[in-house]
Amino acid sequence: MTKKNLVVVRAGANSLHSHWLDLPYAERNFEMLVSFFSEEAYATFVPAEGVRAVLVKGGKWDGLFKTLSDLDLDEFDYFWLPDDDIEASTGSINKIFELCQRYGLAVGQPSLSRKSYFSHFLLSRCAGFRIRYTNYVEIMVPCLNRALLRRALPYFENTMSGFGLDYIWCRWEEAGAFRSAVIDAVEVFHTRPVGKVLKSAMDATGCPKSEQEEGHLKAKFDLTRRTVPIAFAGVLDNGQPVSGRLIMALYMCRSWVKELKTFRSPREAGWGILKVARRQALRSLEMWLLWPAAAKSR
Repeated sequence: MTKKNLVVVRAGANSLHSHWLDLPYAERNFEMLVSFFSEEAYATFVPAEGVRAVLVKGGKWDGLFKTLSDLDLDEFDYFWLPDDDIEASTGSINKIFELCQRYGLAVGQPSLSRKSYFSHFLLSRCAGFRIRYTNYVEIMVPCLNRALLRRALPYFENTMSGFGLDYIWCRWEEAGAFRSAVIDAVEVFHTRPVGKVLKSAMDATGCPKSEQEEGHLKAKFDLTRRTVPIAFAGVLDNGQPVSGRLIMALYMCRSWVKELKTFRSPREAGWGILKVARRQALRSLEMWLLWPAAAKSR
């Protein structure tokens, strides 16, 4: 592997990762490692330039722990860790890495398209912005730099779901304010309802539920309440900076309302816009540094 960015996807039989390679290797700025959790899917893998595969049983995050622990992380600057039900192109993935590098992000994610299934409406693409700085980057499609991945990797080991990681990795010293963002210049399509496949897989293995895994991780950091996504600053398409939660709310909500009918569910989007406006006005940003509870007690 010779390129400085790596896509690592945990893939099953219905993985969409082959769609991400619509341009030849010479036009990609990334290598790809397909970590199959399905023996049947692994058996169908056809090697290609810049793409290799391994078979690792388990969920997304415990599987990523095993996969990434066998790599020399120093070979790469950034790591994109998407779910396998993401519709994207080579060009969009190239741009994720380019903008993470350009803006010095420790953790970022592409925005979600209008037709996407989502957990947090704030992460839907907001027309007019290039990037928006946030306190939250979702586990669905995160892109981490090497330093932050090294910090986060031990916490992948004992979780299938990864629930809770998105509450903490923006608030470590390796990340922090203005190094965590949603990238509106790139949108991807999340094609399946959130959580259904994961829940089935976890139920089948008898593992703790995702909410329990989240609780265990939050307990390690003595987090007593839920962090909600807030955008506190951004950069517009023309390069103009925007700063302040209320000003951001005005820009974002105005943009989304103008395009309300283009969403998969305009009614759901409408409620999402109201929730974002309320949170931007009333909820705390909570970007202080996080340390494990054991370290705090010393």
